[in-house]
Amino acid sequence: MKQFRYILLFATVLFLSYGSNAQFVSAQLGVNGLTCSACTRTVEMSIRKLDFVKDVEMNLDNTEGKIIFKEGANVDMEKLAKAVINAGFSVRYLNATFKSDGSVKVSDNYCFAYGGNSYQFVKVAPANLQSETVFKFLGKEFLDSKEYKKWKGDLKSQCQGKSTYFVTL
Repeated sequence: MKQFRYILLFATVLFLSYGSNAQFVSAQLGVNGLTCSACTRTVEMSIRKLDFVKDVEMNLDNTEGKIIFKEGANVDMEKLAKAVINAGFSVRYLNATFKSDGSVKVSDNYCFAYGGNSYQFVKVAPANLQSETVFKFLGKEFLDSKEYKKWKGDLKSQCQGKSTYFVTL
């Protein structure tokens, strides 16, 4: 019994130290429908209202934005997509940079728990997450309809958790 407590304590310390170093640091977001600077500003201001967002840089020419997240913040990708939708536009793509210590090994259908959510990797070869890895989010709220149709058949959750996000590398 005493040995079990030591193992549990070690696992907890390991989890806490890993969890404090891992986080989403930024995102690239494609936005459908941006045609003018007023549209761009509307999306930017909607995203800036999110408590986990540190900075937003919109690019009208490419109809996309770069979002920097606050350090240590619990990032909610659904809220990010919803902010674009609430501004009157739709998400074309969402790619987020995840910073980790490089110890996570992923493969096809691997479920990774982080921040109370699960991230299921879809169509990925076995790999170690690098210190900064870009996750491409796959789901109706994160892709335009044509791209979503390509992935739809592969998005079958095998994870447990509050929410499951489907991602690929």
